[in-house]
Amino acid sequence: MSVLETIRKRAGIFIVIAIGASMVIFILEDALTSGRFFFGGNENTIASVNGKKLDYQALNNKIEETINIEKVSKGQEALDNQTYNQTVQNEYQQMVANMILDPECKKLGISVTDSELADLLVGPHPAPEVTQYFTNPQTGRIYDQLVDPRTGGINMAMVVQYVKQMSDQDASRAQELASWTLLEQQVKERQFQTKYFSLIAKGLFVTDAEAKQDFENQNKYYNISYILKKYSDVPDNSISVSDQDIETYYNQHLYDYNQPEETRKVDYVTFFAAPTDKDLTDIKKDVDSLTSSFKNLKAGEDSAFVVAESDEHFYDDHYHKHGQLDHTIDSVMSHSEKGFVYGPYKEDNEYKIAKVVDVAELPDSVKLRIIVLPGVNGDLTKAKVLADSLKGVLTAENFAELAQKYSQDESAQKGGDKGWIQQGKVQPDIEHASFFADKGDIKEVKSQGAYLLVLTEDQSPKERCTKVGIVIKKIGPSTETLNTIYAQASTFSGKHSTSETFEQAAEQMNKRVSDLKENDQTIPGLQTPKELIRWAFQSKSGEVSGVFDVGGDRYVVGHIMQITPMGTTPLALVKDLVKPKVQEEKKAEKLIADMKAAMQGSNNIAALGQKTNTTPEKLQRLTFQSYNIPGLGKEDALLGVMSGLKPQTLSQPFQGAAGVYVIQVDSVSAPSQSDYRITQMQQQQTLRNRVQYDAFDALEKKAGLVSHLGKFY
Repeated sequence: MSVLETIRKRAGIFIVIAIGASMVIFILEDALTSGRFFFGGNENTIASVNGKKLDYQALNNKIEETINIEKVSKGQEALDNQTYNQTVQNEYQQMVANMILDPECKKLGISVTDSELADLLVGPHPAPEVTQYFTNPQTGRIYDQLVDPRTGGINMAMVVQYVKQMSDQDASRAQELASWTLLEQQVKERQFQTKYFSLIAKGLFVTDAEAKQDFENQNKYYNISYILKKYSDVPDNSISVSDQDIETYYNQHLYDYNQPEETRKVDYVTFFAAPTDKDLTDIKKDVDSLTSSFKNLKAGEDSAFVVAESDEHFYDDHYHKHGQLDHTIDSVMSHSEKGFVYGPYKEDNEYKIAKVVDVAELPDSVKLRIIVLPGVNGDLTKAKVLADSLKGVLTAENFAELAQKYSQDESAQKGGDKGWIQQGKVQPDIEHASFFADKGDIKEVKSQGAYLLVLTEDQSPKERCTKVGIVIKKIGPSTETLNTIYAQASTFSGKHSTSETFEQAAEQMNKRVSDLKENDQTIPGLQTPKELIRWAFQSKSGEVSGVFDVGGDRYVVGHIMQITPMGTTPLALVKDLVKPKVQEEKKAEKLIADMKAAMQGSNNIAALGQKTNTTPEKLQRLTFQSYNIPGLGKEDALLGVMSGLKPQTLSQPFQGAAGVYVIQVDSVSAPSQSDYRITQMQQQQTLRNRVQYDAFDALEKKAGLVSHLGKFY
C-alpha cells in the first residue's frame, strides 16, 4: 500500500485532529452569525458577540459534519459521550473565537496572501501542520517514502507531487481533497493568529526599573516580629450591625458582587434504586443459567455468546500468557485446559463467568516483513493474481528484494521490514497469520482492501497462552425496581410542588445544594446531570422539577432556590454574605483603636507585647512574593506593610485576613546584584508567553460574550 494511499485512508482522522488543534481560529463567513430571537429575542442563538449572534443551525451543521467524519474514520456507528462532548466544545470555541478575532484582524489590515500560503504549504520550510499531516499517527514519524534522506525532515518534492495529483476531482478523491482543503484553511488561520498576537507581543517591554523591582521582590528577605489580635477575640454579640451598615458596605464593594453570568442555586433530593433481595436472587439464577449454557456451547460459538450475553458486549480475541490476565483468574485460567469454565464469581459489583476458549503455544513478539498489494477501486482481482504469483517464488532470502519492487506500503524501501511486533499492535488478521506461524513461514492474508504477503522473519520463544471469554453481568436493580423508585420520585415531585412543601420534605431526605452556570456539564455525585442543569435554566425561581434520570440507578427531583442575574447581584440576594464582612470590619475598627491606645509610649514590639499581654511572634526570610505565610496563610496586607517599613520601626495597626496586626521589621537582607538583565529577559518572556491567553480573554470581555451553549448541548 503506497504512502499516499495510507494518507488518504487517514484523511478523515486528520480532519478531526485539525479541527480540534486550536481554539483560536478566525476568518469564518458572516453567515455564521445569523440567527433568530432568543426568548423574545432569539430562540436559536447559542452565543452573542458584539451584538452578532451565533445561530444553532450553523454550529450544529459543523458539529454534524465533524462527527460524521470521525465516525467514518473510526469505523463506528456512534461516538462515545466524551468524544461527542469534546467535538461540541471544539466547534463552539472555534466559531466564537472567529467572531471575536476576525474584526480585530480586519481593523489592523492583517492578511495572508496566496503566495504566502503556498510557501507555508509546499515551500522549503512548511508549516507544522503540513509535517503533522504526513506523519504516521502510530509511529509519530514522517512516512518513510516522504523522508528527505539529506535532512531527515519531510521531502517537499513529494508533497508537491501529492498536491498536483489532487487535481483529479473524481469521487474517490473527495475525502482526500476535503482533508487538504481543511489543512489549507488551518494553516491560513494560524498564520492570521500568529501575526495578530505577534503584534501585541512585540509591543510589550519590561523597563530596567521594573526588572530591578521584581528581582528585589524575589530576593530581598525580611525577618519580622508581629502581634496579632484575632477577630474571634471579639464576641459577635458585642458588635451591632444595622441595615444601613450593610448597605453602606455593599455600595462600597460592588465589585465583589459582580457576576459575569447568570447562576442558579438548585437543591435536589436523590432516589437510589438499590437491588432488592428478589433482584439479587433473580440475577444469581440468571448467572447460573448462563454458566451452564457457556459450558455446553459448541466450538466456535463462544465469541457470539459473550458479545450477546455480557453487559459489556465485548469479546477479547487476544491470547494471554501467564501474568497478563486479571489477578483473580490469571493462575487458574493459565493452567486450565480448553473449555474450562470458572465462576460465577463476584468482582466490583459484578458477576463474572470466565471460560478458556482456546490454548496455544505462541511467541510474545514477532519480527515481520510484509508485501502489500492493494486493489484498484475496490477490485482485488489483480492483487490476488499477483499475490498468488509472488507466493510461489518468495523465500525468506529474496523477500526484501521483492518487497522493494512490488509492495505498496511505506515499508517497501526497507524491504517490507515492520520490525518487532507485539500482540495487539497490528491488525488481527496479520497478527493471526504471524503469531501462529513458525520462523520463516510466508502467509497470504486478505486485509482491508489489499492482499498481503507476511513473512515471520523471527520470533521470541513460544509460551503457553490462553484466550479467555468473560461474560459480565452487573449486579443492579431490576426494571421493576427501577420503575418502583421512579414512581416514588414522581409522587414526591407531584406532592411537593411548591418551595415550602419541597423544602420541608427535602430537609428529611439529605438534600444536596449546587450552584450552577448555564454551560456546566457536571454536578458532583451525579453521572449524567445535563438535563437537570438545562431544566434549571428554563425554570422560574421556586419551581419544582419532574424526575430526572441522572445515571447510576439514581433519580433526582430539583428545586430552584435562587436565580442570581448577570451583573451586580442585588443586595437582597447577598445580604447574608455581606453581614459577616461588616461585622469583621467593625471588629477591626475596635481592635485597631485598642491597639493604637496601647502603642502610646511603646517604641518597639516587645514593649507593645507587654502592654497587650501578648508575646510577639517571629517570622524569618519572608519576601514580598511569599504566597502563604507559615502559621498565618495568605496575608497580602502584612507583606505590603512589611515591604514599606523601615527596620526597627513599629507599623501602625492594620487589618489583615485573620485579624489586626502590628509588625516590626527586625532585619532586612537585600541582594547585592546590580545587573538585572536576566530578570528583565525572563519577565519579558513571561509577558509575551501570556499574550495569546490574556489578550483573547480581554477581547472576549470587551465583546460581551453571552453563551447559551448549555441550552442546546
